[in-house]
Amino acid sequence: MNSSPKISLSFYKKIFFLLTISLPFGAFAQETNYKSYSLFVYNFTKYMEWPGDRSGDFVISVLGDSKIISELKNLASTKKVSGRPIIVKVVKDASELSDCHLLFISTAKSNQIKQVNEKFKGKPTLVVAERDGLTKKGAGVDFFMDEDESLKFGLNQKEVESHSIKVAGTLLKLAELVN
Repeated sequence: MNSSPKISLSFYKKIFFLLTISLPFGAFAQETNYKSYSLFVYNFTKYMEWPGDRSGDFVISVLGDSKIISELKNLASTKKVSGRPIIVKVVKDASELSDCHLLFISTAKSNQIKQVNEKFKGKPTLVVAERDGLTKKGAGVDFFMDEDESLKFGLNQKEVESHSIKVAGTLLKLAELVN
């Protein structure tokens, strides 16, 4: 007598259907990630202090095409940095960069980190990289996923301070510090 249960064709159809409808949720999770990136970026502005004049717009540039652009623009429509309006600029190539307070480098443009470092050497610009490992190549902050698939950030304090930007101790405690 065969004691193993038989699995019907309708069972496989149900599994296939569940897998198929779950695919868009994976895409949604990625969208949520970019909202998380934008919230991290905004919170960096709360726990860092830029030198100089605090009047005028707070400029965030994004190097390359990234889904963070729309998230940052949404955030900029309702938030300010130290009472200053946030302006989001999109730049396609490092050669087009102009002065900004914060630069977000998309993964697709991470190969331009050397040009970015040359452009902003000694200037009060926080360089934030989407790709892990760029704090070792000159970015002040980069992002990575930990073992639990949680978004985390690395911070190169020496690099950030070389741009005359002060980092609050609270932020240093939350970051994975890179030397």
